[in-house]
Amino acid sequence: MSAQFSRARTVRRAVRPVAAPDAVTVEPPADGRTLPMVVRPKEADADLVAWATSGKEWLCAKLLEHRALLFRGWQVSDAATFQKFVAAVSDGEPLQYRDRSTPRDEVGDNVYLSTTYPAAERIELHNEGTYWTAWPQKLFFCCLTAPPVGGETPIADNRRIKERIPAAVRARLERLGVRYVRNYNHGFGLTWQEAYQTDSRAEVDRYAAANDTRTEWLDDDHLRTVQIRPATRTHPVTGEELWFNHAAFFHVSSHAPQVREALVAALGEDGLPFGTSYGDGSPLSDDDARAISEAYRAEETAFRWAEGDVLLLDNMSVAHARRPYEGDRKILVAMTDPVLGAPADAEGQR
Repeated sequence: MSAQFSRARTVRRAVRPVAAPDAVTVEPPADGRTLPMVVRPKEADADLVAWATSGKEWLCAKLLEHRALLFRGWQVSDAATFQKFVAAVSDGEPLQYRDRSTPRDEVGDNVYLSTTYPAAERIELHNEGTYWTAWPQKLFFCCLTAPPVGGETPIADNRRIKERIPAAVRARLERLGVRYVRNYNHGFGLTWQEAYQTDSRAEVDRYAAANDTRTEWLDDDHLRTVQIRPATRTHPVTGEELWFNHAAFFHVSSHAPQVREALVAALGEDGLPFGTSYGDGSPLSDDDARAISEAYRAEETAFRWAEGDVLLLDNMSVAHARRPYEGDRKILVAMTDPVLGAPADAEGQR
């Protein structure tokens, strides 16, 4: 098993799944969208944790059917209640956020605030942990403070995204995989200490070796890592081959033109915080990356957060993003149920 995650022994509760559908309504969004399905309690004082505990099997079946569930009207108001819900519908403990690409503050046992990122900027669609060797199957969000303007968490179906990507681009990435190059401690992005949650270079090297990551120490404060990963992964339950990578998200073209120009001028192409190419090292062109990004955007759908909302995604099937916002916004995140995958070799094979 990857050193990144360990699965705790699960004590299975006795469940009565027949009670779950009787206590809720499950409906698509009112505007004709298919994601997410909205799960509301029939009783105003219903307890989400108690309901989920008794109906875990039914709930998980609904997640597999619809891939995204929005629990609305349950009034989850604190991190402790959210954490109990996560535990009720998961196998094992929440996963630690290590090998980070963005800063996050921990507010509970492996429960985090969503990415600390300037409010005026958008975070593009992606799936959690595609560059890890083990990634979460279940991804949870909880809205404690809804911003007055913007701040939605758009989502998109990876199955539909894959079909929109030009066939030649998709086939080449499926054959070769994706090569990720990351640089730490140029004064841009995360330090290696923050990304790997340690001050020990030896610990970083041990972690990297256990997780199919090559490290190169250019000096004490400059670490470069290289990872080669498949462009698609197989869903552990359905057997679907799903688009699951950060090829466009980490590509240099994801930056606004003026930001890209400044970064390249300061760091050079080889020194950028993030970079992607085909798995054999050949360039992923701006046009190819743009075509992938456009496929994501074409499938994007969003809803307005309400305080107390909980969103549960099948992380392999559904990508997520964040729109710019104004005012206060507090969204919690947890990741559970690790899926173990093989890395890609030089030809992208798993």
